[in-house]
Amino acid sequence: MSINQQKRQDLLGKLRRQLRYTAPALALVASGGALEAVASGQNVDAMPNEASSTLLLASNHAEAQAEGEAEGEAEGEAEGEAEGEAEGEAEGEAEAEAEAEGSAQPNERTALVSRPDGYEPGYDENGDNPKSLIERGEMLFNDTSLSTNGLSCASCHGTDGQSGYQDSFNQPYPHQVSMGVNQFGMDTVHADEMVQLCMVAPMAAEPLDWASDDLAALAAYVVHARARFAGEAEGDCNVTM
Repeated sequence: MSINQQKRQDLLGKLRRQLRYTAPALALVASGGALEAVASGQNVDAMPNEASSTLLLASNHAEAQAEGEAEGEAEGEAEGEAEGEAEGEAEGEAEAEAEAEGSAQPNERTALVSRPDGYEPGYDENGDNPKSLIERGEMLFNDTSLSTNGLSCASCHGTDGQSGYQDSFNQPYPHQVSMGVNQFGMDTVHADEMVQLCMVAPMAAEPLDWASDDLAALAAYVVHARARFAGEAEGDCNVTM
């Protein structure tokens, strides 16, 4: 027997015990003859037919009402328990979904900073970039308005773009970057992807449009800064590698 059925049986038993007192009272109200019979101690079976019928009707009515109330209470408790279980399951599913979303987050972030399909870079990663493009990149490199937290690329790498790099910056792009590996799951990055990494992570901003001149200019400047850092180029922006 289930828990709900047991509760229903217990409630019915309790209400039936109460009927032993309430059913005769109902009969007394309904029939004067029954009142006289009970008052005189007469056996109920010996009552006039009308009184006996009235008593039986009252008793049946009270028992039916008791069963209805018991079923209602049992159903209410069952519904409450079912709702509680459903809420618990829903919370568990929500937590599982949240965990799944958390585990999928690196992949989503990787997609933000990785070159999209069909993308054609607006700069030359080998360093053959016009001076005007590199100079524009240098200006953007120092522009705090690109971020949401007041940082610029120069906040970490200096106004001349020559600070805060690891040894891997000596290597031509694409090369491995610790932030790319640890935070985005990328084995190597191109110069434009490096710009997008910094936009999304340290600068807490949206990545630049892949077709934008700003991304091309910043990537061209990063390529030139890398060449200067590695001693492959002088400070002059007009450099071909």
